[in-house]
Amino acid sequence: MGFKTWLAAIKAWLMGGTAEAATGLPRPVTGERPMGRVPVGGAVRSPVPVAPAFAAPAPAPSGSARARIHAAFDTGMPVESRAGLAGRSEELNRLVEAVIENGKHGIVFGARGSGKTSLSRVFGDLADEKGAVVLYNLASGDLSFSELYRPYLTELATIPGGGLRRGDIASLLDAPFDARALASILAERVRRPVILVLDEFDRVESAATKSEVAALMKLLTDMRATTRVVTVGIAANVEDLIQGHPSLRRHMVSVPVGGIGAESLKDLFVRCCTQAGLTVEDGAASEVASAAYGSPYHLRLFGLNCALAAEKAGVSRIDREIVRIGFGKAFADWRMLSATTADLLVRCAQLPTGHRFVIALIAYAAAMRTRVDQAEITALAIGDGSLDPAVVQAAFDMLRPILRPSAIDGQYLFDDALAPQFYLLLHSGRIDPQPADQGLRSDLRAFLEQGGPMA
Repeated sequence: MGFKTWLAAIKAWLMGGTAEAATGLPRPVTGERPMGRVPVGGAVRSPVPVAPAFAAPAPAPSGSARARIHAAFDTGMPVESRAGLAGRSEELNRLVEAVIENGKHGIVFGARGSGKTSLSRVFGDLADEKGAVVLYNLASGDLSFSELYRPYLTELATIPGGGLRRGDIASLLDAPFDARALASILAERVRRPVILVLDEFDRVESAATKSEVAALMKLLTDMRATTRVVTVGIAANVEDLIQGHPSLRRHMVSVPVGGIGAESLKDLFVRCCTQAGLTVEDGAASEVASAAYGSPYHLRLFGLNCALAAEKAGVSRIDREIVRIGFGKAFADWRMLSATTADLLVRCAQLPTGHRFVIALIAYAAAMRTRVDQAEITALAIGDGSLDPAVVQAAFDMLRPILRPSAIDGQYLFDDALAPQFYLLLHSGRIDPQPADQGLRSDLRAFLEQGGPMA
């Protein structure tokens, strides 16, 4: 189903219609608003088959119930095994085939929490099995090109048979160097396959550094070097990462990491629950999966809070009531860290119907593919004549403080990648937007009335 078709279906859903069958999403409730090193080597002859993601549940870890829950849902760490990489076989095969088999560079991009780092880690594991050397580093906004790539050189010089000796790179250790100097050393000295993975490339602020990275990719290809570069970053499109360097397209494969299917997310949730020693009702699992809108990070975040709500309630089965509590806890925790964004979304959920509907469309587009195209949203919203274009503009103006422009004119991204899914939960009435300090006030009232410590 094409994205425009999905948007048309979600338009009916957001307005309380009957798009459930078309989208697989629940309808709004009636009457409610709505640097490590991995040793790498030979060529891959065909796309690598990925093991079924949920063939068998992993054994539950030992320890307290809360410890088992946190270990099972683990929202803070990337997946490092193929068994945990839910719904990403196509992206993984595309990256393996292009970089290892065809010798191209790679660029992996998507929303925060979409699984980019996990994908690159599992890719590194596969490349390792093929005999390559995979080196990782994290980008930072204030690092120069030399500072970004010097750690790769020093690490490569410590690997037996890596092709580099300390003396080969002596001139590059203490003085700045450019892409040509680095490419020349790698092309002349390194004969085994090497893959340099640079994560969080979107944090690079210097146009000069980006230009040198682009030049490095081109030079390595031109010099027929055995070294390849894979950059990973948060972006809605390739242009956001390589703006100003369109020639890079000839030397690399782009791997967008978008949303994954609701069934894969549901399977992931059930598997995490099994690891945590919990069971889950089918309808509750579907609701959590649909609320994530394709994001494995949101699935784990919502699932974690649901599991903790079950543990606090003293039950071992997650039902819809536990899910409702879990959604509320996830939102309350996020609101404490992102009060400005959360409070703005709460106000948006209280706007007139037309404005709420447009903001929900914007949130849905951002949740499903990171970027929001204002012209596309406008055309969909006013297509049947039910809304005035001024309402669409007002909705974008309302969200302006928490949106940032993409590299493509007329397209935007949310500053906080968690925001779209939380707004859709607010819109559908699955989160009660109570004031952030209401819980504290309740506890304080109980303390004063009881004359004793708060429970």
